[in-house]
Amino acid sequence: MNFESLTDALNFARDKEQKANDTYMIFGAIVKDTAAKKLLEELARQELGHKKMIEDALESGTIAHIGGKRQIAEVSFSDFIVPPPDLGPDSAPQEVMTYAMKMEQSAYNLYNELLSNYQGTDLETLFSRLAQEELKHKEILEEQYEKHFMQWM
Repeated sequence: MNFESLTDALNFARDKEQKANDTYMIFGAIVKDTAAKKLLEELARQELGHKKMIEDALESGTIAHIGGKRQIAEVSFSDFIVPPPDLGPDSAPQEVMTYAMKMEQSAYNLYNELLSNYQGTDLETLFSRLAQEELKHKEILEEQYEKHFMQWM
């Protein structure tokens, strides 16, 4: 399915940020390792910051007049959905980390796609920042994954 408007795309992104926050909070409540808990809480806090940036853009009232290089309807939101995992209290930490990395990659892909479409507009800074931050989240998770799990492979 495709987005019908830029507002729809931003609402999708806002909801995606809230789901990422929720996911990190749930995982943070499950993990026993103090450092992992702190990392997940920090990522959750940053996702709420992303949600706020998107809400500010939506509330500004100016996005309705911003055109992209192509119609937003050409962008399919199904390309940016990460299937929900079957994770729970007994899930292996590797499963949790793998899902989180996929979630961050998906968010990066969404913002990078929106950035390429809205370069040169008032939204360029927003999408650039969000893409960079989501990529940084993924890199942090990958670093932690390598540190804790790759040594055993």
